[in-house]
Amino acid sequence: MVRTGPFEKKILLGLILGFCTLGFARAQITSNTANRVDSLSYPVKPGKDPLFVFYQVNQVLKPGSLTATLPGNGTYDFDWSRYNPAISGFDPPFSTDAGTASSTVQGLEEGGYQVRIRDGSGTDTVLMAWVMLDHFMASVEKNAENKVPSYKYTCVFLVMAGFVTPDTLIYHDPVSNDMISRPMDFKFKWTSDNEELRIPNDTTILNPNITFLPPYEDTWYILTATDQMGMVEVDSVFYESIQTKSLFKVDYYDKVTGEYDPDLSGSWSSDKGSLDAMLTVRFTNESKNGAVYEWVYLDTVGGIKQSEYTSELEQAVEFTYETADEYYYPYMVSTSDAGCTDTFKLEQGIFVVPSQLVIPNVFSPNGDGVNDYFVFKHQSLQSCRVTIVDRFGKVVYKRKIDDIYSWEGWNGDLHESSRRAPEGQYYYVVEALGYDGVEFSDPTIIENWKLKRGNKNNSTGGTTPGGTEPDANVNTLYTGWLYLYRNKGVY
Repeated sequence: MVRTGPFEKKILLGLILGFCTLGFARAQITSNTANRVDSLSYPVKPGKDPLFVFYQVNQVLKPGSLTATLPGNGTYDFDWSRYNPAISGFDPPFSTDAGTASSTVQGLEEGGYQVRIRDGSGTDTVLMAWVMLDHFMASVEKNAENKVPSYKYTCVFLVMAGFVTPDTLIYHDPVSNDMISRPMDFKFKWTSDNEELRIPNDTTILNPNITFLPPYEDTWYILTATDQMGMVEVDSVFYESIQTKSLFKVDYYDKVTGEYDPDLSGSWSSDKGSLDAMLTVRFTNESKNGAVYEWVYLDTVGGIKQSEYTSELEQAVEFTYETADEYYYPYMVSTSDAGCTDTFKLEQGIFVVPSQLVIPNVFSPNGDGVNDYFVFKHQSLQSCRVTIVDRFGKVVYKRKIDDIYSWEGWNGDLHESSRRAPEGQYYYVVEALGYDGVEFSDPTIIENWKLKRGNKNNSTGGTTPGGTEPDANVNTLYTGWLYLYRNKGVY
């Protein structure tokens, strides 16, 4: 009996593991159930052997399986053995197939496996492979209802807690029996079903992942982790939001059309209203996840505050701003059921334009649809009184106007009758008070009439009858001469 030492044993084992016939180049170990195929190298043993990885998804056991084949029409005997580190070698065969073209073993645990393939004549091949059952795990802290635990969030912050347990690949060098341990690296990412949400440190911090602006909508947080072997673990948790988002839009009441218009401006025209007093604004609630809403229309430094509370999201509110030549900055505070608040303020503000009164000096009530009425540009007028007299001081039209937007103007008829005032020169007096406290008035009608009677070049522009054509400039005073023409095409 020939005895062999350790060195001779290693040489002999190497010859066995590396021994092949012409069929070795074609022999292979495969697996149709493995999730990934990799390769392993050793400190001593030359070459590489395949590694078959089986993902243990949700920790449900998925054992390994291996298939050895030699292409061709021949049949072979297959002997499968498992590597045993305790004896620095392989145990006796645990599975044998005789006279077959291929052989499959199933229900395999982690470890190294060897198959010897023979046909009793010219083929005697030994192959080796390793099996890894990847127990990679990832989870998110949650309660029994799959929700974020209540102690993990407040009105100010939200804390997500993720946990990842990577697996470790352990295998041995068949020649030296050295154990190689390779902890598996991994990467992760936090995502959600909320497209507007931006999760901080979504790929760098697992626990605690803190958001200081929690979402105001119910949100699923999703943790996706992937290990070095490509195994993906996904877990999710539901955040039932206690936050609220305050938001509203504004529309302005057009006093001419009688409708709300979001694009109303401070420009005056005869067919469209303006942002002048009294300005009624409609506020439409567009908040999210609120329970109570405080609308603050006025909040001045002096302590004047006008506000109201609503509880219906769909409820629109209205407020009328009475003082002209002022900026207003309304805001709304939305409060959720949990007591969280959010404030939305109209940063650009609402500017109620100052009072204005600009009076023309000519009109032509001839029915051609152009300049048929004596009207004037007005904004933010609280009250107005119009008096028109002829050249001899006789009143032909007089009107106290409480709502300037309801006044169509003077149509050229005497005392609002069907009798038409004759073509010629008249004198008007307009007295008004603006919502900003500005008074529009000039000397009395008698004083102005006496001062300006017969003056062909008075300070209000225009000419007296018998002179040249009227000056098209607008009067700068609130009393002055007015020219009434009835010939069509003249105005």
